[in-house]
Amino acid sequence: MLSERLRRYCLVEKELSRRNYLRFKGVLVITAVIALFSPQTAGAQRAQPRIFSLIVSQGQVAENSRTIKVLEGDLVKLRWIADEKLTLHLHGYDVTLELMADEPGTMGFTAHAAGRYPVAIHRSTDHKKGGHHGSAVLHVEVHPR
Repeated sequence: MLSERLRRYCLVEKELSRRNYLRFKGVLVITAVIALFSPQTAGAQRAQPRIFSLIVSQGQVAENSRTIKVLEGDLVKLRWIADEKLTLHLHGYDVTLELMADEPGTMGFTAHAAGRYPVAIHRSTDHKKGGHHGSAVLHVEVHPR
């Protein structure tokens, strides 16, 4: 009689443990799915652009703006205004922006490759046909996450 009670107790205990395990596993799966589709995930962080405002005066930017530091995966927006008509080219990302004097323009890209990339001024509007560019007005440093 005692062994029968002990056997039933063990079976009941085993069934309760199994149910608790399955319940825990279900809660874990639901939590993972909610976290995956939540707007608070890493994808939502990348949606916020890193915005930098830059002024080109006589072919130069201010000394404290000559290096832009971002992280891989960042959405970067460089807002420019210049005192003359010029073309800016972000080397390495091959992003080009033509600016008219005193009119703002935006250069946008996703920082997908770590490294240091120069932004140069091209004096001709068609730099692929031999337009000259000088030294970099600034560098964009993309650091690994």
